Amino acid sequence: MVGHAYAAVKRPFTVADDIRLTLFGNPAVTFSPDLRYFVVETQRGLLKLNRPESALRIFRTGDVIQFLRHPEIVRPPLPVWIVRKASFKNGPIITSIRWLPDSRNIAFLAKTGSGNDQLVLADLKSRTLHNLTPEDQHVTGFDIRDAKQFVYSVLSSRIREKAIHDGSATHVVATGRSLDSLIFPEYLYSDKLRHHDLSDLWAVTNGRRFRVRNRATGRAIPLHSFGQEALALSPDGHSVVTALGVSTIPPEWETLYPPSMPSSAYRIRAGKQEPEAFDGIRFVSEYVRIDLDSGTVTPLTHAPLAHATGWWGLPQADWSFDGKYIALSNTFLPPAKPGISEEMNRPCGIAVVSSDSPLVTCLEHLKGQTQQGYEDGYRYIAGARFCHGNNSRITVDYLIQNYFVKRSISYIRFHDGTWKSGSDDCGSGSQKQTVDVSVRQGPNTPPFLVATESGTKETRDIWDPNPELKGIQLSDVTVFKWKDKVGRAWTGGLYRPPGYAPNGKYPLVIQTHGFDESAFSPAGIFPTANAAQELAAVGVVVLQVHDCPIRVSQEESACQVAGYEAAVEQLSAQGLVDSERVGIIGFSRTCYYVLSALTTSSIHFKAASITDGIDAGYMQYLTLVDAGGNENAHATDAMIGAAPFGDGLQQWFRRSPAFNMSKVTAPLQVVALGLPSVLQLWEPYAALRFLNKPVDLNMLVEATHVLTNPGDRMISQGGTVDWFRFWLKGEEDSDEAKAGQYARWREMRNRETSNMEAARREPGRTER
Repeated sequence: MVGHAYAAVKRPFTVADDIRLTLFGNPAVTFSPDLRYFVVETQRGLLKLNRPESALRIFRTGDVIQFLRHPEIVRPPLPVWIVRKASFKNGPIITSIRWLPDSRNIAFLAKTGSGNDQLVLADLKSRTLHNLTPEDQHVTGFDIRDAKQFVYSVLSSRIREKAIHDGSATHVVATGRSLDSLIFPEYLYSDKLRHHDLSDLWAVTNGRRFRVRNRATGRAIPLHSFGQEALALSPDGHSVVTALGVSTIPPEWETLYPPSMPSSAYRIRAGKQEPEAFDGIRFVSEYVRIDLDSGTVTPLTHAPLAHATGWWGLPQADWSFDGKYIALSNTFLPPAKPGISEEMNRPCGIAVVSSDSPLVTCLEHLKGQTQQGYEDGYRYIAGARFCHGNNSRITVDYLIQNYFVKRSISYIRFHDGTWKSGSDDCGSGSQKQTVDVSVRQGPNTPPFLVATESGTKETRDIWDPNPELKGIQLSDVTVFKWKDKVGRAWTGGLYRPPGYAPNGKYPLVIQTHGFDESAFSPAGIFPTANAAQELAAVGVVVLQVHDCPIRVSQEESACQVAGYEAAVEQLSAQGLVDSERVGIIGFSRTCYYVLSALTTSSIHFKAASITDGIDAGYMQYLTLVDAGGNENAHATDAMIGAAPFGDGLQQWFRRSPAFNMSKVTAPLQVVALGLPSVLQLWEPYAALRFLNKPVDLNMLVEATHVLTNPGDRMISQGGTVDWFRFWLKGEEDSDEAKAGQYARWREMRNRETSNMEAARREPGRTER
């Protein structure tokens, strides 16, 4: 009995457990066009190899149906084939998974040992993998009909050629170059080559591979991010739809195609664009059709994609099975006549274009952003596709609830040519789906693969990817709701430590950047810097917070801070946390929110951490000139309310956290992901160093923004646990390898104590 009792004791959840978890992709399950098979995508970290792994499990649908219909069958069906890859230090290793029309082959991108993405074909009949593109090409997008008919985009060789040239040059023209490219040149940091998005269009027709050239110019056709996303090969394999950056933006486009709200930093600005520029993610683009045989480029909409103006959504294209129609997402349409209505001036979420006439039909107009969030009915359209073998039904995929929940609807074309919304069922007759396979999960429910028969609704578990969790003690996660001082509703996930005792006055850490109340998220919303379950395991309450919907506005940071303050006030009033032991974590955009909170909030933060993000600072503003179309400058101007020149600098003195670092009282952990990230986060770190305030700077040398490498995650998430455990609880890990960091932090703590004592002795000095 004693032995059994001992075996039942569960151990605490650790960062290593988090890394080893097998998590499903998005989408997790994709059925073959004939519905006879489905593929399940998963990812996990391999600590011993220090690599992420991607896996594809292909199941036979009939096996699952038999399992559902025969409860006497105890063992769930096994995959007929498993494809695993752990070929590079950073992931995801496998991306862009799609079935071919024959339902016997699956195409996907897989990373090579050098980090390039290679187009691979998985042949289900022979259980073999075939590389469809050379290993030295980095594939940035593709569409495919079969092994001898496909199109793809390849990172332009001119990027590497330029880097080699710069490496041997004695003189470089730096005008118009970003500072990052000058002080961290690509001939020294080759991984940065793939940070650019300029790609060339390639095609394979009847087995012949060639680079597609524009008939009008004789040059390779340049594709940037939007064009790579939108690649759609015609059923006959002779045409492709994509999006190209326009070389000249007409002046009338500035007024014809406005941003979603007047103050938006994202808008069309008339002038020249360089279609062959290395970076064109913010280019104004339009949908075109390219004849692969001749290289003729024909505009489809004669209007820009909507994304460049702050009407968010993915650019996607799809052909009907007979090649007569093309579905396009997130594009403006040209005005039919002067004085068009406000509704018609909005971009079209889903447009249908006739392939042999100028006829364009808009199925639904987009909802947009407002000063207070988003319009009623807003949804992020992620693409549209014609149902298999049917040119009269289109399925539209969209995201809701802060982009975490995916839904689909269908539009049906009637005999008179009109389209109306219908059910989300894309099948009919023999193609009707008789079983649904999905992921069952929740904040307290690890993900399971489950199957449900459509008619009987019989549901059974197919696969538990993480059986080891049965021996690990997880914290209880509840949905926490509150309102700020102006009545805005907020939602977050509250992670309580195992064995939580009410009125225990636990320390609290606020994690930012979103909360998905339908998902199992042990770290939080991102693995970078966040460690919710791990912090709870060492006795810290964690609140994972939805971001305020107000974006790119002077009210953005104030809204975030108001939400944090109200949450701490309510949790403290309920006796759940100690309001004098509160920490906060920022990552990416929310670094700005954390720095704003540290310099303006009534909360007396005990510790804080920021990783690889924007800070709305003066140094970051200047060092990012000519980077990404000056997107940072445009956005920061909108957030601060002015540019930092002339009279506008006074506004910056008041509103930019960088000019208010003297108000920071919390020890700040600054984590940079690579050398350029150090430069971008240098200002808050340097200011606190000059002010003799406790600040710690760490750099992960070759890390990605969203961490996937197991070793990088151990440092980032483990560092988070150590930092907040030290400052909020006064505890240290006994691991001797960490002795150096604790010696450094103890010295900071002594300095902080000295600063506080000096402040108390200073006449007339009051703490914020």
